[in-house]
Amino acid sequence: MTINLPVYMRLWSALLLSASLVSCTSSPSNDSHSHTALSTASASPSPTKPTDVKAPPTASHSPAVSQAPTVVDQPDPDVTPPATAPSHSPEQSSSAVEAATAHPPSSQEEPEEDVIKPTFLTKSPSLAHLKLGNTDKEVVHRYGLPVETYPLPGDDETIEIWEYDGMSVGLNERDKVVYIEINSGMADTGIDSLDYGMKGSQAAEALGIPGDVKTNVLSLEVTGGWLKLDLDPDTQKVISLKLLHR
Repeated sequence: MTINLPVYMRLWSALLLSASLVSCTSSPSNDSHSHTALSTASASPSPTKPTDVKAPPTASHSPAVSQAPTVVDQPDPDVTPPATAPSHSPEQSSSAVEAATAHPPSSQEEPEEDVIKPTFLTKSPSLAHLKLGNTDKEVVHRYGLPVETYPLPGDDETIEIWEYDGMSVGLNERDKVVYIEINSGMADTGIDSLDYGMKGSQAAEALGIPGDVKTNVLSLEVTGGWLKLDLDPDTQKVISLKLLHR
């Protein structure tokens, strides 16, 4: 059989072209299957190989570091907090101090100390804390200025009388004390066991002189003068005490 060479060449070329087309058509399909397989493998990690864990970035690689918020413990409403000592402000302390000063806790007053009075001495007589011969300045220093003054004429000289509450003081022309009288319980005698209004018998015992129930005057001679006590005729109580210059 005689084959025409040109015809044969054309047939062979056609076959080669067909084979090439078939190869090109099947190639994209295979690539698609290959991509699908790779994607599935990436999405589903292998059960036998653990997934790699990346370390968190350090401060040197991260521009900003976020810190976890501080957790503040909230008080439990069902738990009673422990008792604490109350705090006092300076103003409150100052007010407490002022209140304590204004109202002392104790309502009882402290008893006054007893004033020790001297006994009457005939060699150094005194009455109402004054002695015969004291100056007017000493009287003013002790009792201040008198409430009233008036002259009392005498046989030899005029005495100036200074009146105080419950007592009188007589000064001579040389401003020396020559007369002291207590005529009220408002004045202090300054002598132990000798007071205005006491019984004459008790006064006589205190002075160491005999007491006569029939007399209204008790007298005692002292250095530089006399001590005289006038008694009430009815009650026999002391109504006046006098220290006189001789």
